[in-house]
Amino acid sequence: MSVMREELDHLVDRLPEEKVAPLLRLIRDQLEEAPVVRSLPFIGLLEAEPDFAERSEEILRAEDNHSF
Repeated sequence: MSVMREELDHLVDRLPEEKVAPLLRLIRDQLEEAPVVRSLPFIGLLEAEPDFAERSEEILRAEDNHSF
């Protein structure tokens, strides 16, 4: 056992019982594996009127005029 682990063990032994639970939660949180972050492409679904595709350029131009 390393010197740091021995010191930690000694310090934990000296803690009052009511301080053990929060420390135990902290240590358990450190041991949990980080969630896996996946980089997935954006996929959007859109429901629109039938002529939406035909008007898409017009709609985009109108949106550009409203940008900040």
